Amino acid sequence: MGQNKEELDSFFNHYSKQDQPTEMGMKLVRGAADKFFKFAQAHKAGSILEIGPGRGAFADLCLGHGIEYLAIEANETMARALEEKDARVIRATVPPLPSVDKDFDLAAMVNVMEHLNSMRDALDVTSQVFKVLRPGGKFVVCSPDYLNWRRNFFNCDFSHNYVTTRRRLEQLLLNAGFSNIKCCYLSGPLTGFASGLASALAGIMPFGFLNAVAPNSRLFYKLYKLQLTFLRNVIVIGEKDG
Repeated sequence: MGQNKEELDSFFNHYSKQDQPTEMGMKLVRGAADKFFKFAQAHKAGSILEIGPGRGAFADLCLGHGIEYLAIEANETMARALEEKDARVIRATVPPLPSVDKDFDLAAMVNVMEHLNSMRDALDVTSQVFKVLRPGGKFVVCSPDYLNWRRNFFNCDFSHNYVTTRRRLEQLLLNAGFSNIKCCYLSGPLTGFASGLASALAGIMPFGFLNAVAPNSRLFYKLYKLQLTFLRNVIVIGEKDG
């Protein structure tokens, strides 16, 4: 992501310690992770590599299904929290992808690709993931759809750099050698028609503007986070030919 470990710890400790989600927020996050898990058919994987697991919603599902799981996480607080759940963790930033001791059936990046500094970094990470997958292995990416997020893509997080859309992510995976590309949209825990409706409504909500006008309002801050939750994300899966 271009930052050193100290910079990452300073930024992401805000999320891991100070900006704790509500119970409803965590239910939405877990619901989205469950839809991601099912669309990726992660239950069929014997081994999974996750880059940037954050609070570990996807990790919880992998570990709960008895899947061999390895995380790459730069933030010390989040890494320790994962290890307390008996997850294996490598502490590193990407790119480059750190050395791993095996090949994997599936690699996942959830809300990480958009934090990379450039197209070059995105290509490097995707190509390096390709090399650590077994033949027939899959790379699954979930990121905001800029076509729906628009100004919120940059406003919500100062570390958003690489613009992600369905088309751009498909092209990225194809360029790295992946084939049999599949995709779907996800808004919070919603897919299909419900996702389209929810993301359209979220796209016109005024809470980002109200949060900017009244930055000290806890209500507008929470409502803006809810709006961001239901903006449209895209899930793209690519397969490494056997």
